[in-house]
Amino acid sequence: MIFPTCLTEKKGLILKSGHNAWIALFLLFVGLIALPELPAAKIEFDIFPASTTFNVENLNQSGGVVDLENSQQTTASEVTGPSVTPVPDFLSKIAAEFPHIFTLPRSSQPTSSLPNATIPEVMQPPFSETTLEGKGEKELVALRDGGVTIKLLLSTYSQASMEAHLYDPDGSEVWFKGSSLLSWHRLDSRQNSPLQFKGTVDSTSMRLEGSGDYGPADDLSYSFDIKEGQKLVIKTYGNAEPRSFIKVSGSAF
Repeated sequence: MIFPTCLTEKKGLILKSGHNAWIALFLLFVGLIALPELPAAKIEFDIFPASTTFNVENLNQSGGVVDLENSQQTTASEVTGPSVTPVPDFLSKIAAEFPHIFTLPRSSQPTSSLPNATIPEVMQPPFSETTLEGKGEKELVALRDGGVTIKLLLSTYSQASMEAHLYDPDGSEVWFKGSSLLSWHRLDSRQNSPLQFKGTVDSTSMRLEGSGDYGPADDLSYSFDIKEGQKLVIKTYGNAEPRSFIKVSGSAF
């Protein structure tokens, strides 16, 4: 029959081809063993627009020493007259359209004037200080409940005064024993004229000097509490000397 005959012939061709392949592999293996030394290979790569060439080391060098001098990679040839397309200046366009991207967030800004402060120092209430030097007037409104300290010095040779008034948010003044928060009225340098704080005279606010005149004591300081919304008004008038001052400090402002 024709059909079995065709199958037999096709099977014989397949076996013959496989036999030849095994013979070729065997001869190649024998040839590699027989060669005493394989020469170094020179390989060149062309990747447009540049090219490079390097040598492969001799694998069967006698004595097992690698020929480093002939195995080093060569330097790639420079590309002459390259055509480079400039990169669009997209960063400047983004910065102009979205400037907030290049701005540091507020959280990265220092929040304390004491960068190496401890936790108790950081957690303490805020502190502010303002000074009225010489003659004049200032108003301070409390931003929160807190303590206030007033330090002052009234120097004069004739009539001069200092006052501190405390007002509620509705504008009415807070009185202390029928008097304002602080008052100091001096007639001249010869009179003992102590100041009054919260309706009480402070006899230690004046001192007798060697010349027989009276002068203000040093480091006078008075503290009180203030509530949010209350206003403190300080003023100096008359013939007060330029070195006179009222300094207000605390956590409320």
